[in-house]
Amino acid sequence: MSSMVIWMLGIGASVSALVLAAAMRLPYLHLGVAALVSLLVALASFQEAREIKGGRQEAGMLASSSFRHIGLIWSWAALAMFVTYAFILQWREWWHYFIAFMVLAGLCLFMSTTLRKDADADSADATMFSIGRILAIILLVVCLGVMAGLLIHDGRAWALGGKFLKLPNAARTVTGAQEWAATNIFFFGALAIAAVSWNALGTLGRVRK
Repeated sequence: MSSMVIWMLGIGASVSALVLAAAMRLPYLHLGVAALVSLLVALASFQEAREIKGGRQEAGMLASSSFRHIGLIWSWAALAMFVTYAFILQWREWWHYFIAFMVLAGLCLFMSTTLRKDADADSADATMFSIGRILAIILLVVCLGVMAGLLIHDGRAWALGGKFLKLPNAARTVTGAQEWAATNIFFFGALAIAAVSWNALGTLGRVRK
């Protein structure tokens, strides 16, 4: 319970920082906050994975932890999108992504809860592990594709290239589409989910052996 409270406070604080940076039109501060959240969530997931000792029950609990972290990332992204574009910036398409993020958050948290219940009951379900593995692979591939799409833009393909180079000009735009904040959320949210999904695949791979 205490860890969940810490997570909720962390999500609230990071979303507040993102909204403040968006309101002040500080795109690189916004980028830095999103990057920090991505790093911290991935490190938290990796730390729990290090504790695995090879048991099937414990592997189920850590697979559950991986999907819980992924669900929290989707929740963070959905909340950040909602507050930013409902009250601060303008971008007509934001609500499509908000709904998708909420659905994915619910799916991943459901997977986490189901795997945790099976692990607590010492009745790990091979079917659920297979579904979890497939979901982790899909998330990994999709997130890598999202990151590549954001880095490859207008013929450029290099670190923090493409849309990221346009952040200062986009931030100064008072009217019209202002998706620069969403770009930061998309990229670093995808980075964190890809990292945690890769970690989950390793955990689920151990379970199958």
